Amino acid sequence: MKKTFQFVAVIAAAALAFGAAPSANAAVLKASGATSVSGLIDKCKADYQSATGNSFDYPGGGSGAGKTAFTNGTVDFAFSDSVHSPLVANEIHVPTVLWPVAVLTNLPGSNKPVTLSTETIAKIFAGDIKNWNDPAIAADNNRSINTIIYKKDSSGKVAKDANGAPVVLRTATVTQHRTMPNLPITVIYRSDNSGTSNNLTRALNKLAPSIWTKSPADSFATAFPGNVTSDPVRFRSASGSAGVSLLASKTKGAITYAELSFAATYRLGLTSVINKAGNAILPSSDSAAAAGGVASIDETTGVLTFDYLTSDSDAYPFTATTYALVSTKYGDSAKAKAVKSTLEFHAFKCPALYPALGFASVTPTSKFGAIVSKQLGKLGS
Repeated sequence: MKKTFQFVAVIAAAALAFGAAPSANAAVLKASGATSVSGLIDKCKADYQSATGNSFDYPGGGSGAGKTAFTNGTVDFAFSDSVHSPLVANEIHVPTVLWPVAVLTNLPGSNKPVTLSTETIAKIFAGDIKNWNDPAIAADNNRSINTIIYKKDSSGKVAKDANGAPVVLRTATVTQHRTMPNLPITVIYRSDNSGTSNNLTRALNKLAPSIWTKSPADSFATAFPGNVTSDPVRFRSASGSAGVSLLASKTKGAITYAELSFAATYRLGLTSVINKAGNAILPSSDSAAAAGGVASIDETTGVLTFDYLTSDSDAYPFTATTYALVSTKYGDSAKAKAVKSTLEFHAFKCPALYPALGFASVTPTSKFGAIVSKQLGKLGS
């Protein structure tokens, strides 16, 4: 059975009650996987250890590496931005965090966000649009666009409705005038198996199926509608989110995709994406939460399905979820308990502590939070 859920963005860490005294019998867990959550895990490392008493090393490696490690039994759990199939014995998915896949650019002059429609983005990543002054890009950036104005509470923060979704106050029309540079576009893509690539190509396949004709995959090269290696000048690859962001920062005219935090780290520009409602949406925890609010989830498997064609006013089209791959039979009750507390912390508390990273937090009492807790309740010795 599938249900529509609302993600609840948590404003104050004080509203969450997962803080606990460090355990005298601290667990040291092994984990690996998606680089999308590496920054979040690093930021919350001290908070997590203080709250749970446990610790775990997280070398990242990508969703593909995490799936392999979990299959081989070399980690206690893994994070993956895409579904693991086929499942190994006793494996389940726990959707843990929700976040926007940001389209990042390196353009000369101002690093203000460029505006692009989903069709234009599909054509750029497919190699059909080759220069930044292409008529389609120029048209996207010289037109009237609608932007979202959120309602603010008394403290000046985005107000939430009863279900925790951001409240849209109104849309505002802005007329843009921007001269795009006569500069070749260099697409920087992930060379490793990546759930971020899977989420991007999955969205492109749904949003622009006549352009992005191949099925989504963890490998960008596999999902690419053609032979990506045939043009090594305009298509270059790197491993991991940090790798593509670093390469993009060194390449004028580059475009790539990664988590929101990498924009500031590598001084890359964001892309304001025109969604199906016709509104220009920046990647953020709020716009990702809006996309999550119109998604559906399978209560048995924990697998989430986004509605890429939604006309929801503030939904960001390129939104992803990171799953924890866990076992229902660890053979060790202490380890099962430690894995559960680790994922509860990262689902319900960690994103709220560092909202600028762009991860939407959920509460245990939300519809989505209940699904998370239900999946975690299946962990046992």
